[in-house]
Amino acid sequence: MRRIILQMMISVDGMISGPQGELDWIADDEPLNRVHLAVLEQADVIVFGAGSYAGTSSFWTAAEHDEKAEAVIRDLGRAMNEIPKIIYSHKDMPVSWRNTKVHVVKDDKALVEDVERLKRETEGTIIVYGGVRLARSFVQQDLLDEIHLNVCPVILGVGQPLFTDLTHRTNLRLRQAVPYDSGATTMYYEVVKTS
Repeated sequence: MRRIILQMMISVDGMISGPQGELDWIADDEPLNRVHLAVLEQADVIVFGAGSYAGTSSFWTAAEHDEKAEAVIRDLGRAMNEIPKIIYSHKDMPVSWRNTKVHVVKDDKALVEDVERLKRETEGTIIVYGGVRLARSFVQQDLLDEIHLNVCPVILGVGQPLFTDLTHRTNLRLRQAVPYDSGATTMYYEVVKTS
């Protein structure tokens, strides 16, 4: 079944990072990481924005071979590195991350057209991991079928909010909520399509 899923770590107050991009608040939870791995292994394509490319690619490239990392982190690194990835950008950019292509889109209309084509050409699941601007664009342009939020037990107060600058309502149906020992809870939402 073709579907596009936004998968994001988020604070209780809706931030996806601290004001300087800090991610030190993200729940370190092996069972949650195993769930991430299971979802990732079902993906046919992973989508990122250009702003998140550098940090994400360097982290997962190193994680795959980091003997000091937990086995699940190495497994996540292997999956991230093997699965085809698309980086959406407003301009062409060099990429060195294995199995990665850049799709240049000049505006939201071009993004929608490219994502709709990608969805038609993809047999299964497309996972959107961010960054924040791309995630907001996918919400604003009604491109998502599901939203999986990993809510971490922290209120940041300041940072980069996920759901801001949106101009319309998006109705969601909670399919499942899964709590973890770390205090994190994964909320699985289906996007309710109005048309």
